[in-house]
Amino acid sequence: MAPLKYVALGSSFAAGPGIPPITNRFAQRSANNYPNILAKKLGAELTDLSVSGATLKNVLSVPQTYFYVISFEPQIKGIPADADIVTLSAGGNDIGYVTGIMRDTWSTTFSGRLMTNLLPAAEDLSSEDVADRFTAIIDEIRKIAPKALILLVEYPTLFGSNDPIQDIPLDEERIRHHRSVGDALEKAYQLAAKARPGVKLIPVGELSREHGVGSEKPWVSGMQGTFGFHPNLEGMQAVADILYERLKDENLV
Repeated sequence: MAPLKYVALGSSFAAGPGIPPITNRFAQRSANNYPNILAKKLGAELTDLSVSGATLKNVLSVPQTYFYVISFEPQIKGIPADADIVTLSAGGNDIGYVTGIMRDTWSTTFSGRLMTNLLPAAEDLSSEDVADRFTAIIDEIRKIAPKALILLVEYPTLFGSNDPIQDIPLDEERIRHHRSVGDALEKAYQLAAKARPGVKLIPVGELSREHGVGSEKPWVSGMQGTFGFHPNLEGMQAVADILYERLKDENLV
């Protein structure tokens, strides 16, 4: 039996920046991200198109440029017609989810305030707007790879409660704000999955509520340089395990 063909699309929450080994430094794509871990568990042939910093527009139609030097084609162009599985983890960069947290935490120091000028501006988008971007991608995937099972893989929870966290310079009000942004992103995933029959929602947000920053067993990093507030290796392993169990339910394992 031929191995399954698995395609991974998405942003840094799929790519795995800061998790060694990095296989593409411009994409900040790790060999230990959840797509690679899942592909090994499945014995699948992986096409990993994820790029850190990608928006949903970069997945669908807009090339992504790295410091005006390296350009990545829209990720969707790399999907083979015979793909069996396509995962998508993105949307946070469209609404400035992690960059908003970084802007808040970096702004507590003079050098950090200078660094915030490098952060991209977020678009003012509702959950419905983001869901529309997801469904546009889903529709295009179905044109390219009609037999593929499409899985929308939510981001892991960053903040499991409003309580301030040691060594994180965010008060309760700012944590509540960033949690609301994460909730809005989850709503967009849910709306998109409901809008397109056959698309599977992987509720990583709900399943990771007890594994946020500062928890006993976090699936995400805290405030650590450029790649803070992103999935760690344990988080990537957990997401791969969740996906593997879901694919067993779909009789693909």
